Amino acid sequence: MELANVILGFLEWKELTGYELKALFSRLDFLPWSGNNNQIYTTLVDLEKRGLVEKKTVQQEKLPAQKRYSATAEGRAQLHQAVLEPS
Repeated sequence: MELANVILGFLEWKELTGYELKALFSRLDFLPWSGNNNQIYTTLVDLEKRGLVEKKTVQQEKLPAQKRYSATAEGRAQLHQAVLEPS
């Protein structure tokens, strides 16, 4: 499964930041992936350009603003289609 579809799966589950996505990848034994943050952020930007995720900027009091991502209806449809395709 492509990285974009795995990210869509996480974002269908709940709204996440790129940092939170990287933490999920590093904690889950069934996703052995040693990718880097750049791959996650590049994929998020691509998914946003394609209308598959939306970004919400959340201002924090004493920390930098967070960019939180969630799957759009189009993103969920793409994910469901990808799950149905043979591997």
